Amino acid sequence: MQRIIGCVKNNTLAMLATISLAVSVAILISYIDPTVCAGSGIQSLEACTQLANEHIWGFVGFLSFGVITLVGGALRHRIQVALVRKKAATK
Repeated sequence: MQRIIGCVKNNTLAMLATISLAVSVAILISYIDPTVCAGSGIQSLEACTQLANEHIWGFVGFLSFGVITLVGGALRHRIQVALVRKKAATK
């Protein structure tokens, strides 16, 4: 039973990481260039620059979470497999 629960947790993290990576790409696609934004009716260049900075930080945050979660899960899995092989070899 414990193994099944561990597997579900791992799949949940993988799903969250995949969604996070997809959101980071969506944020990058919807990036607003401050020079183009300034002439589109938004009050000032400062507001456009702030929006652009928020998009960049959102992209960095979601991308970091996705990559760290996927790499961490892969490393943890490799360590678990190595430990199981080591135990089997010593028996």
